Amino acid sequence: MNPELLRNLWLEASPIRLALIAGLVLLVFAAASAVPPQWGSAESAAQVLYWFFVVLWGTRNAALSVVAEIRERTWDGQKLSSIGPVQMMWGKLLGSTAANWFGGLLCLPPMVAPVLAGQGPRAALLYAGMMLALGLFAQAAALLSSLMLVRRNTGNWRLDTFLCQVAGIAAAFSYFTLWRSLDAFQTSGAETLVWWGQVFNLRAFHLVSLMVFLTWALIGCWRMMRAELRFANGPFVWLAYLAFLCVYEAGFAPWLVHRLHLDAAPLFDTILRLVMAVFTLTATTYSMVFLEPKGPVRMRWLGEQLRAEHLRRAFLALDAWMLSYGAALAASLVLVALLMARGSPLVLPAAALPGFLTRDVAIFVLVRGVAQGKGDLAALAILGALYVLVPLILRGAGLEALLALFLPRLGAPPLTVIAAWAQGLVMAWLALRSIRPGIREKLKAA
Repeated sequence: MNPELLRNLWLEASPIRLALIAGLVLLVFAAASAVPPQWGSAESAAQVLYWFFVVLWGTRNAALSVVAEIRERTWDGQKLSSIGPVQMMWGKLLGSTAANWFGGLLCLPPMVAPVLAGQGPRAALLYAGMMLALGLFAQAAALLSSLMLVRRNTGNWRLDTFLCQVAGIAAAFSYFTLWRSLDAFQTSGAETLVWWGQVFNLRAFHLVSLMVFLTWALIGCWRMMRAELRFANGPFVWLAYLAFLCVYEAGFAPWLVHRLHLDAAPLFDTILRLVMAVFTLTATTYSMVFLEPKGPVRMRWLGEQLRAEHLRRAFLALDAWMLSYGAALAASLVLVALLMARGSPLVLPAAALPGFLTRDVAIFVLVRGVAQGKGDLAALAILGALYVLVPLILRGAGLEALLALFLPRLGAPPLTVIAAWAQGLVMAWLALRSIRPGIREKLKAA
């Protein structure tokens, strides 16, 4: 048996704790059966308890599974053990939440019973599978978030644990809200969904989507655990995830065309799919450049590999934010080419977008390098000033024409493209110089 899972089972699923959880569940069910029906039912009580045990409490335990080891100074010893990344990941994810799953499984039959009576065994099985996958997805999101923050080594473990718990709860709540809203869609007659020209049942599509994203979350936990245990990950899994995101989002283009009553020409359909892919890659770039560490030593090593023409070694060592930025840049250039072929007025903001993205990414690298590994919040504040405060000031001063110098806009003049790339290249040059030894002290002194 997995030794890490067994250790956590002994720690978390003690007989006394399991007996207390079972007693609490029985008392709540007894109280729900005794009160008038308009005050509550066993089904609603079971659902509240399931969310408490699996989502609220479970995400906290999952987020603490590694953070608590760091606080107790036992994580370094575990990393030196013979336990591999797969065993360590499952041991932390399932072992730390074993007591939570015990309570959640006790609540599952009362939740599924009304569905079984009203819609049959197939619907009940789908609902039970959805709730189990939902809970595991929330806990995997919390564990993944905690592992990413561990790599950043902020030292604010209480705040980090709370943020990771919020991330897991938000992931579960967002999907459950979408699932519950399907009843309204089906009442209005929309029981199917068109994705890449194929018609799918709404509930089946969303359940499959949950399973796929759960799989990616588990893969992310495995890769982060590999990084913690000092294994090399490589770029191919992240590139596959980016490709999946682009394909998944672009598949909704026909539905968007139908909803917005847009031009359904084949070229426009292709452009719309590419626009959705570009925005997906851009959002991924911003999130990863904020979350991932950007150490100057590592970036200097990458530069040395490139100068020595060790391209394969450098490519295999690229971080996720670098790969996301490269993919967003390539997709943007393809989008610009298609817009130019169509003669679209969107070609100028599309050409300016990668310039502004280059500027923003370089700001993160520059501030992180100057602040010696702690500057992501400052970089985020700078971007907030560029995208929120500066536009407010310019609008208040009646200088809205200058907004095109700071952010991409529809109907922007050609000067926008020049300004965007000029800012991007200047910031990239400063960011590269900040990586060099001895430059950080000069920049801080200036």
